[in-house]
Amino acid sequence: MSKKNINFIQGSGFLAKAFKKKLPFFKKNKIILYVAGISNSLENKNKEFKREFKRIEEFIKSNNKKIVYISTCSIFDKSRNHAYVKNKIKIEKLIKLKVKKYIIIRLPELVGSNKNPNTLVNFFYNKIIKKKKFNLWINAKRNLLDIEDVVKMTIYYVNIYKNKNKVINLLNTKFYYASEVLENLEKITRKKAVFNKKKIKSYKFKIKNELKSKAIRDLGLRFNKSYLNHILKKYYNK
Repeated sequence: MSKKNINFIQGSGFLAKAFKKKLPFFKKNKIILYVAGISNSLENKNKEFKREFKRIEEFIKSNNKKIVYISTCSIFDKSRNHAYVKNKIKIEKLIKLKVKKYIIIRLPELVGSNKNPNTLVNFFYNKIIKKKKFNLWINAKRNLLDIEDVVKMTIYYVNIYKNKNKVINLLNTKFYYASEVLENLEKITRKKAVFNKKKIKSYKFKIKNELKSKAIRDLGLRFNKSYLNHILKKYYNK
């Protein structure tokens, strides 16, 4: 990879745009943030996953710099054992095997300004606004983070581990029931959702959260009772 052609942020979607203002940081530290890939976690076309895997495989062959790869915390949730998650696991294994210097950061559900209809919050919001009926998995729990917090957290931990190989799980300190997310959106939009209550098979899983109290203080994060409502208002109070 020639110096002229180095793109320190690989990708053009929601995450790549969020990190754009941090490009000088990645350039200075000669670290490549890899956020290219499939945005739809419900994608089921095998050819799309083969294409994604081949793309990063070829990138790894041509790259000699440290890679920060953004993965998903969903790999711990058996109820979300989709092709998307399986492909993330496969890519993580490839990176650990083939990349000399890497950091893998696993993230939960992200909340921000994006038009992806497949995210949990966008799905709920669009159903509410369009008054369309849907199934609500009342016992499903999700972990949500503001995309701006994700950027701060990522830079913080890349700084700490820039000279080490590391796999990091970064999450909110609190999980929310899907019904909590929906109720907050109903209040914000002042509209009632139309849904059928459903139950999904419940799995207990543990995730070691790298985000400790010191980092929370250093970054000025506030995972209090109002965090969920605050981030939803921030992006959906239109």
